Amino acid sequence: MSPTSVRSVVLLLLAVAVVVSDAQLQLSETFYDATCPQAASIVQQKVNAFVDADRGLAAALMRLHFHDCFVRGCDGSVLLNSTESMLTEKEALLNKGSLRGFEQIDEIKMELECACPGVVSCADILALVARDATAKVGGTSWPVFLGRIDGGASFADEVNSSLPERTDNFTQLVARFARVGLDARDMVILSVPADQALRIHGSGRHQRHLRLRVLLGPAHEQGPAGVRRGAL
Repeated sequence: MSPTSVRSVVLLLLAVAVVVSDAQLQLSETFYDATCPQAASIVQQKVNAFVDADRGLAAALMRLHFHDCFVRGCDGSVLLNSTESMLTEKEALLNKGSLRGFEQIDEIKMELECACPGVVSCADILALVARDATAKVGGTSWPVFLGRIDGGASFADEVNSSLPERTDNFTQLVARFARVGLDARDMVILSVPADQALRIHGSGRHQRHLRLRVLLGPAHEQGPAGVRRGAL
């Protein structure tokens, strides 16, 4: 992966890997404590092993979470396979052939299913994986609030209309970020070099920007359940 690609992955992940309160979004760091207390440790161990074997995979795993969150919120819909009636996000022009890490997510999901069948959502797995992959390569860690519900819909055409493109001009980029609650200042702050972004510590002005909520699509319209589905 090129330095430019890594930079865009890491910086935009910082926009979606935000720290928010469980009261605001009805999520909790302890969401699985009673039902699958080993969930976070299972994910972390698997991610560490994957990145030890292929350091470049860290950016790919973070990118999966970003591509998931920028379309319909963080609902795991980027993982869905296409059907006869639905061409999913995987098949979108901006995703097909460029996203990887699906096999690793599947492996993590299988291990979690063995430990706690039907408990941990794919959306939460992506969120944990993004955090752990970032930390594994020397980036700043952050608390992950859990309790997302997996989405059942995924549409390729929504990817092309939602994700920032390298051909976008400044006005177009500002508009895309505005649709997910980020303004021009946020976009500029999130455009520092990747090596600096990875080491931003959650304090002061940077912490406030890392707490930005990226709530998309149904999350704005469905009340508490919708917020929980699309929340970061």
